[in-house]
Amino acid sequence: MPPFAAELEEWWLGSGYEALARLTNNEDDQLSPHQCGFARDLQRRLLSFDNDRALQAEIQEAWPAIRATRGIDYTANLRDKVKDVVRNVFRRPEDGGIDSARAMDALGYLDAMEIDRLRRVETAKATVEAQRIRVIEAKKSGLEVPPVNDIHPHILEELDRTTSVRYERFHAGFRSWILIKELTQDVDLRKEIPQIMALLNALFPSAVCLEDQDDRDLTPYTPNLRDSIRFAVFEHLMSQDPFSQQRQQAIQTKLLCWCKIPEYPQVREDLIRYHEETKKLGEICSSILSTAGESIPRQRPPSDVPTEAPSAESSSLKSRASTAHNSWQILSSSPRTHSFEETFSASSSFDIRRSGLASPLASPVPSSAPPVPNVLLKGMPGREFSPAKTDGARFARDLHAPPILCYPDDISKTEFLQHPLAREFDMTSLQKSMLGLLIPKELKSREW
Repeated sequence: MPPFAAELEEWWLGSGYEALARLTNNEDDQLSPHQCGFARDLQRRLLSFDNDRALQAEIQEAWPAIRATRGIDYTANLRDKVKDVVRNVFRRPEDGGIDSARAMDALGYLDAMEIDRLRRVETAKATVEAQRIRVIEAKKSGLEVPPVNDIHPHILEELDRTTSVRYERFHAGFRSWILIKELTQDVDLRKEIPQIMALLNALFPSAVCLEDQDDRDLTPYTPNLRDSIRFAVFEHLMSQDPFSQQRQQAIQTKLLCWCKIPEYPQVREDLIRYHEETKKLGEICSSILSTAGESIPRQRPPSDVPTEAPSAESSSLKSRASTAHNSWQILSSSPRTHSFEETFSASSSFDIRRSGLASPLASPVPSSAPPVPNVLLKGMPGREFSPAKTDGARFARDLHAPPILCYPDDISKTEFLQHPLAREFDMTSLQKSMLGLLIPKELKSREW
């Protein structure tokens, strides 16, 4: 990961402080702030400072040691840390606003969360593309594959777009408001001008130090906006009486209006929405990765084998099954469906060791036995009619007969009848049972 704002500020306040003192020393200036050409002279001086390769090399060499010395892991418990940032660091204006003592570390947690989000999205998009290519190659090879679910990729794209926009807003917004708060401090709490420049270089660095080729620059705005903010603050600090009320109002106007920085409540709202959408985005990425292996190619029947012409009934059945299959895929990705399946699995007494189910990767042909849990034994018609059809003695109220479950041949066995056309659908046995394509096999439990 690139250096965070708190790490850069520590370097500028230490090893780089002398360079900042030279930059802000205006004793040798031949022009006063009221003379023409003063702003152009400041711009040349700042550009020369920003393009100093020696300073950039020193930062690149020193910041890993600073990170190790600080010992702060910005990647641990990110969601809990960001919640704490929202509640206790970037507080509501009526609750005190920004906590300056913790603001720099808070920016580090937000940047770490954005890096984690970008990596998740990158992995999910690569998985979707690989799945699409696999389907195309399987079709060319004569294999049958179920269609790729394109609902999650669309949601992924939309959430990626909205979270990127929100990150761009609060990335520049919080940094600008931290600067504004520092520039408008009272005399007793105000920092020296070189210290404020160290804060500026940490919040809006002129160059980003990347550790390796896998690192990424998190700066979401253009270099022109970054340079505009840097020059506006530097010109403000080098002007005459920069901490007067009039000059403080002027720098706020430049940052908020000229650089299009949102108001603080809007910036905080973007952070809250970003946190919520990032959580949803993580669930979508996990769902895409978990369902990536469902599209398993199946060998098509040989062309020389005669096949039965599809009838109107079979076409209608295929249409219903396809619709139910797509609906099931959508529902199965929701947390509510997972909760139902977990509860159902806990209440089922079905033993997986005697179910005889094979792994879905072992054979491309769907199994005829329902998976665990066996829904046909919980609220399905097979259970309602099983006492009448499997045990005549119990149906005749013969109370002296032993219980039905004492017999080895009862409804608990995994023997079922499947519709002849159900094998053509790439569906699980659970989906077939919900459509009535898979029903319990009728067994005789008495010998009359």
